Amino acid sequence: AEYMGETKKRMNLNNFTIKAQDMLQHAQQLAFNNLNPNIETVHLLKALIDDEEGPVSHLLKKNNVNLNFVEGKLAEQMNKLPKIQGGEPAQNISREVNNVILRAGNALKEFKDEFVTQEHLLIGLLQVNDDTSKLLKDAGLTEKGLLAAIKDLRKGSTVGSQTAEQQYNSLQRYAKN
Repeated sequence: AEYMGETKKRMNLNNFTIKAQDMLQHAQQLAFNNLNPNIETVHLLKALIDDEEGPVSHLLKKNNVNLNFVEGKLAEQMNKLPKIQGGEPAQNISREVNNVILRAGNALKEFKDEFVTQEHLLIGLLQVNDDTSKLLKDAGLTEKGLLAAIKDLRKGSTVGSQTAEQQYNSLQRYAKN
């Protein structure tokens, strides 16, 4: 946990919602369990999809993305990642994940949000040109479609606190279909 503190200083996760911070910690745990030296975008996307109460799988389905296809490909990509024998895995954030975080920070302006949410992280993942981004695009996700789905989900609400997204997520739970 101490390392996440270190990273927080570097990346300033203070402007992340609690749920968005959880996603990075979950991604770190996935990398750690998989003995990967770095936290990669594949870990982050898997963390976002794994969160059943979060908005990401809903947003992907709204864009007719086949989640089984995406999850199968993510598993393949994770298996190809380098593993470390000695030392501590998951100590660093890859350049791509750092880029996702920067882009997510930029995306929040579009929604007049004050905090980075899971949706912003998904936008960042789509914008960074790597295998994970390519996978999302191959599965049919476009930035235009994603932004439209987020706006539809939000119904005009903005994220002005670290727990704000839980409010519209609970609304969305009743509007699953």
